[in-house]
Amino acid sequence: MKKWKIYGIIVTIVLLLVVIGVCIYFFAFKESITEVEAQNIAYEYAGVSANNVTILSIQKDREDREYEIRFYDEVYEYEIDVNYNNGRVINFEKDLRDNANIDQGQNNPVSMTEEEARSIALQRVGKTSEEVTFTRVRLDRENGVTVYDVYFYDNEKEYELSIDVDTKEVISYKEDYLTGNGNNTDTTNYIGRDKAREIVLNHAGLDSSDVRFNKIELDVDYGIATYEIEFYYDYYEYDYEVNAVTGEVLKYERGR
Repeated sequence: MKKWKIYGIIVTIVLLLVVIGVCIYFFAFKESITEVEAQNIAYEYAGVSANNVTILSIQKDREDREYEIRFYDEVYEYEIDVNYNNGRVINFEKDLRDNANIDQGQNNPVSMTEEEARSIALQRVGKTSEEVTFTRVRLDRENGVTVYDVYFYDNEKEYELSIDVDTKEVISYKEDYLTGNGNNTDTTNYIGRDKAREIVLNHAGLDSSDVRFNKIELDVDYGIATYEIEFYYDYYEYDYEVNAVTGEVLKYERGR
């Protein structure tokens, strides 16, 4: 009888520990806020209205027990992680959008236009607008300084410059030969950015009015020139590489 009592006590303790464990798991790991609630927390933390933003993606990270929320408004792009147990903001990132019009923000006047940035960049490399093709001009923040990042190429090289919008000084400059070996590359046979954009949109079955382009850049690796193109549609990010001469789609990825 004593043995049965001991077994009964042991079983009772085990069951009690299981119940306690289930309760702890339930309260510690169960999502106490919904996806919509997490969005509202993110909007309030960023100081924006839900009516003025566009969602890029919402992902649930069970390992870190958080919602990873990405969205943008007219000027900025945000990445905010919200813990789905207690609703606390774990991570917050705010960056200027590509080619964003900062003047739309009342507290963010920009003292230099995009055309001025292009002109300063051309003067720095000793080129005229007829000699180059611009691939990207965007506003960005680097170490607390607002800059224009200017990307372009000519028949021989590709250039990347960052220009301080307040001082109008070039604070970063980089140039590379298109082929990587110093030889000239004839770009007259390239299909051009507009044609490359048209090719990827047709491939994706989308219209230009439906998407937001993030990057269209010319790159040359091992003598093969390609256009690297990234754009967003709905909650998806599209990543393409297109042969700059033939227009063939060499790489295609779509992910959230």
